[in-house]
Amino acid sequence: MAIDCQCIESLQMIRVCLIGADIAKEKALLESQSDIAVTVIAVGDLDQMLDDISHSRSHALVISDVGADLDADALCLHTYLRHPDIKTLIITETDADYARLDATGFSCKGFMLHEQRHAIVRAVKVIQDGEAWLSRKLVTAVLNQLASSALSQKRKPQLVKKA
Repeated sequence: MAIDCQCIESLQMIRVCLIGADIAKEKALLESQSDIAVTVIAVGDLDQMLDDISHSRSHALVISDVGADLDADALCLHTYLRHPDIKTLIITETDADYARLDATGFSCKGFMLHEQRHAIVRAVKVIQDGEAWLSRKLVTAVLNQLASSALSQKRKPQLVKKA
C-alpha cells in the first residue's frame, strides 16, 4: 500500500492567514518555517476579507491592528461565527484586557504585543496546539470575572430557624 507523502505533508502543514498593514516581519518569520504555509490578505472591506479568509482554508488567522484602521476584534468575532475552527491571534500595540476579549466574543485565542512579534512562530504553534497566547494579567482578569460571576449567581445561605 503506497502512502501519498504530499497528502501527509499537507495534513501537518499549519496554514496561517495574515492580515494587517505592518506584517512584513511576521510574514518573513512564518515563511521561514517549513511546516507553515502563509497567505496574506489585503486590508479592506469586511465581507471581502471574510470571503478571502474562507478561501484560504486557514488553521490560524493573525490580525495586526498596528498602524491600520482595522477593527481586529470585529474581524475576529465574524471569522469565528463563520469558521469556529480558525484560531485567531491579534497583534496589538496596547495590552489586551477583559473588555477587548469580550469584544471578540471570547473567540480570540491570543493577543500579542507588537514588541513581542519576534515570537510569532511560537505563538502560532501554541494556539494551533489548542492553547491560548494570553498575558498572565489577562488570564487573571478572566479568572476574576468568572469567579465574580459565579459568586453572584449562587444563592446566599439562609439561616434555618429551629422549631
